Parts: sequence; C-alpha cells; structure tokens
Amino acid sequence: MLRISVFCLIGIPVLACGAPVVGQPGQVVPPTVYELLIDGESFLVEANRAVKLQSKEQPGVSYQVALRVATTQRLRLNSVQFEYDWLNKVEDTGTRPQRSVRLTHELGFNMRIAELGGPLEPKAQDEALKILTETLVDTYKQMKVAKLTVGKPQERKFEGTAGRGVVIRYNDAQEFGHTSLVYVLAGQKFTVSCIVQYLDNDSDDVLPLIRKTLDSFRPAQSGTP
Repeated sequence: MLRISVFCLIGIPVLACGAPVVGQPGQVVPPTVYELLIDGESFLVEANRAVKLQSKEQPGVSYQVALRVATTQRLRLNSVQFEYDWLNKVEDTGTRPQRSVRLTHELGFNMRIAELGGPLEPKAQDEALKILTETLVDTYKQMKVAKLTVGKPQERKFEGTAGRGVVIRYNDAQEFGHTSLVYVLAGQKFTVSCIVQYLDNDSDDVLPLIRKTLDSFRPAQSGTP
C-alpha cells in the first residue's frame, strides 16, 4: 500500500569548505566565514568580500579571491537533489528514509517536496496524486475558501522528470485568488511529490522560480551539497 505524507564557487584547484546547504531545522543565519583550500593551503575568508590572500607556504605567491553566495542553491535529500532560489527559507524534516522539505520564498510562495521512494509506475503515480489532491482539497474545504475548483490530472514533463499534476484554485476571504499545483514526478531512481502554493497576482514573478526547481530534480549524487 502506498503511503503518502503531506506537509501543508582560474586555473588553480580550489575547494571551499564550509557548512553545506542542507536545510537544517532552525537554521536562519547562514555562515559568514569559510575555510578556503588552495593547493592544500588553508585560508579563512569572509563571504561576499573580495580579498588578496598571501601564501605562507609559498613566499611571494598571492591569490585574489572572492567567495559569494550563489543565487541558486542545491539541496540533496536521500534519493533526489534539486536547486532553488537562495531567498527561500528551508525547513527539512531530517534523515528518515523518505524525507520532505518545505521551501518558503520571500515573495510569498511555498513548495513542499517529499520523497516517495524509487520510480513509481503510472498507476502508482495516479494513486499518489489522488491521495495528495484529496487531502489538500479537504483542507481547503475546512478553511471554507470560495470558488474552489480542481482540475483534471494531466501529464507533466520537466527536464529530469515526468509524471502527473493537478491544478487547484480558490479565493480567500479577501477575494484574493490562490493557485496550488500538485505534482507526482518520477525520475531515474526516485519519485517525488511537490505541492506549490502562490497568489495569482504574483504568478509572473514566481512561476520562473518554481519552474527552475521543477526542472532541476536529479538523482542524489554522493558528495554533492
């Protein structure tokens, strides 16, 4: 029986050693000082600053470096990894066999991504999508939203996955329109569910960011932060 959980840095070898982006629970302030290894020599570098480093092991040798936070970050779960805009707050449930993560963006939209195991056959994808959709619709009905509409399941294909999706729309008490996208997507060695929620008025700004994440699902690679 399928079990679904819903949770509404030229030319020189350089290795930056710091806290990986793993979405640890409660993590709010990112690290600001990193250890930078250049040809085996260690330097401490502050983020978002250009600095000239003098080698102690090779007198007269210096390096001009800058360590900046990339606008696109990568998160690895157990079976899948994906990319997201750095302005997201990440809430990760931890290391259980099938993990889930919630991304909440400064623009106001959120994405809930959960591992469902290995690649699922179309029938199992349909079952998972039905469970997710019904659970979300029941929640909206309890909220007594207005103009609730549920689209028919449609095939969806992104750069690294393919599967099924449903569009749910409703109006809140202030008559603002909301859209929820419910996906079950299978790739090599994994299947994930993804629930996206955003205000209709923000769609032009948020949809490109959502698409970037949906296109980025890939099998998790060992050693990739």
